[in-house]
Amino acid sequence: MSSNGPDVVRPMERVEMDENKLDVMSLLTLTGIWDHLPTERQKKFEAGRRWLYIAIDCATKCVVSMRLADNPNSDDAIRALRLIFEDKTPLAQAAECESTWHHHGGIGTLVTDMGPAFVSDAFQTTVASLGITSHLPPAGIPWMRGHIESFFRTLGHQLMPLLAGRTFFDTVDRGDYPSEMLACLCDDDLIKVLLTYIVDIYHNQPHGSLKGETPNAAWQRLVAEHGTPTVPDGLTLRKAFGRPMTRKLNDEGVLFSGLSYSCEALREAYLHSPTREVEIRVDLQDIGWIAVKVGATWYPALANQPGFEGVNFDELREGIRAIRHAHARDARLDAPKVQRAIERISEANRCAFALRALTPFHVADVEVARADAALHYPLRSDAQRLGHVPPSNDLLNDAISITPPKDTSREPDSDDSGPGS
Repeated sequence: MSSNGPDVVRPMERVEMDENKLDVMSLLTLTGIWDHLPTERQKKFEAGRRWLYIAIDCATKCVVSMRLADNPNSDDAIRALRLIFEDKTPLAQAAECESTWHHHGGIGTLVTDMGPAFVSDAFQTTVASLGITSHLPPAGIPWMRGHIESFFRTLGHQLMPLLAGRTFFDTVDRGDYPSEMLACLCDDDLIKVLLTYIVDIYHNQPHGSLKGETPNAAWQRLVAEHGTPTVPDGLTLRKAFGRPMTRKLNDEGVLFSGLSYSCEALREAYLHSPTREVEIRVDLQDIGWIAVKVGATWYPALANQPGFEGVNFDELREGIRAIRHAHARDARLDAPKVQRAIERISEANRCAFALRALTPFHVADVEVARADAALHYPLRSDAQRLGHVPPSNDLLNDAISITPPKDTSREPDSDDSGPGS
């Protein structure tokens, strides 16, 4: 207990999380940007070393979270924490992995070091809001987080030697090896390599501390025996990880990037104070609903426009961009056309959107604000209200059909025997 930490037998009972500077030089951009740079610009482009956030389940040795970062910071640490609660198989599929990355669950105890990202108010507040027990062993005792330290050593010995641009463990080993000149992996390429190693190789190879069992097999066996801690509900996750914003109430609720959201609490608040501003939390991976704070209580608010469940912010932005490019002003606010444009987004683009979220090129707050400001009015599914459908000449065409209730008072009772009864 005093040197190696407690023994654990249940999946997600103890999760260790840390950051590490990768021993490989890479190109600090995305492939799509690199491919469009002229040769002379490519030669001058900056190469450097990314930081890697990893979270590992101590009982099974399965990696439950991973993401790249420019440098250690609380924002990326929080984004890495969010992935622990998700089935990450779509990310593995986007990287063309053969195995699934289904390992997720609630967290019993989260163990980190005393790095600035982990001791920051933002990270610790997020952890506390999720009801997670946080443990920060004293600095300078890495064996108190032996599982995550062991993984980074394994990564350094097994994967890094296979990559051009490796930097070795120290300058003596590196010698005159030209790491910068051999850097060839862009961020999305690097993510694919890391995902392939973790999901297809590391999780499927025998592990010494598991007595030769693979992490995948250990996960399957222990989850069948013990289960995993419950994942926080959707509203709790939205409150903890959603992008924080404020919005002014209107008669349709609140507006975000062309979608209006409402719930009973918002409608009640608007009746009493139509000029009120409310705090909201938006999950950019699913814009079908948001969390809104009315008074001291948080509520889920659904999009008034149906069909956006499970749509992420990148897909919405790309769909709107495609509509405006093809149809200019005429169709830019028509919700069904935007939905059809989103459906036409290629699978390759969807994979690129998914993998980009794991890189330092994830959607920044300034991008969200810019896209949000460009849509001053909500998307509509009612084309006639937008003036795209000419009104009918039939005055009764839009009338409401009213059928009077059947008057049963004039009917005889079912047990009447006849006129003389």
